[in-house]
Amino acid sequence: MGNIISENSLKSLSKSPKSKLNLGNKRRIKRIQRRSSISTAMTSTTTRSSESTYRYIDGRRFNENAKYALPNDDAEVDRLQLQHYLQRYVWQGNFCAPVHRSLTKPGARVLDVGCGPGTWILEMAFDYPDAHFTGIDISPMYPKEIKPSNVNFEEADLTDGLPFADDTFDFVVMRNMVNALSVDDWVFSLKELERVCKPGGFVECLEFQIPAVHLGKVSKRVTEAYVQIMRTKNIDITIAPRLEEMFATCTTLTNIEHQVRIAPVGKWGDKAGRIMAEDLLLITKAMGPVLTPLWGIGARQYEEFTNESAKEFENGKTYCNLHVIYAQKYEPYRYI
Repeated sequence: MGNIISENSLKSLSKSPKSKLNLGNKRRIKRIQRRSSISTAMTSTTTRSSESTYRYIDGRRFNENAKYALPNDDAEVDRLQLQHYLQRYVWQGNFCAPVHRSLTKPGARVLDVGCGPGTWILEMAFDYPDAHFTGIDISPMYPKEIKPSNVNFEEADLTDGLPFADDTFDFVVMRNMVNALSVDDWVFSLKELERVCKPGGFVECLEFQIPAVHLGKVSKRVTEAYVQIMRTKNIDITIAPRLEEMFATCTTLTNIEHQVRIAPVGKWGDKAGRIMAEDLLLITKAMGPVLTPLWGIGARQYEEFTNESAKEFENGKTYCNLHVIYAQKYEPYRYI
């Protein structure tokens, strides 16, 4: 495991030129939208499955047929887009695997598993116009019709197996799935990513480590409750540090790299910290419809909990570890 940023390195974060974070990235987004004919409004427009698959709690919509405990609605789309820009900033790019050269070749194919609203794919499709990008998700939050010509989205459940032939993609990516996969699902899913990746291609996963570090009394209580709720669904959301071991069980994945970087939470971490705090508070608010009846409290008291969590992020200098694990699929002729 390499490239671990220590806690002390956060002290210099706001002094670094790279800390001038522009998560809106307006010029870049406008170029992407112009190329794909997607207006700002259309970027936020999503397609939905039949409303019969959803249930509503306190105005938030949840997918009835998925393990995912967070809502499935426009507010969640906004949060996922915010999370994407934060992760891109922390890693100073959209991927870590050494795939830049291969993606510039005409006909290169990329798969994003659990693509959500498709923000990562839309950016990558602009950066690599000669490559073709496919995104799949169990919930069709992505643009259905108005999208770049080198992008395709499909509704599919990873746990049923990927609907693609062996050795199809040059680069296979899966991000932010700790909320959706059980331990058994992870083992199966990684083998599916391995299966559809071409020999010589790369598989990459990116996940937040839960819980965050230096949580306060209230934020720790919310996180612990969230962990317990997910365990009732057989989902271990603390799994990120163990993914390297799971990669090692994939017999054709070699040259495994595991990198960890820190994402500060709160104003103390400059712009990145403010965005990270907003992300965690949005998750906390999204858990309200589930936690308020569990704790026997009202919405107003839960709102006070959320506000107290924000103060704790600042006082404790909370931060999150963000893990990236990538590996290359064994290419037999290299070893002859």
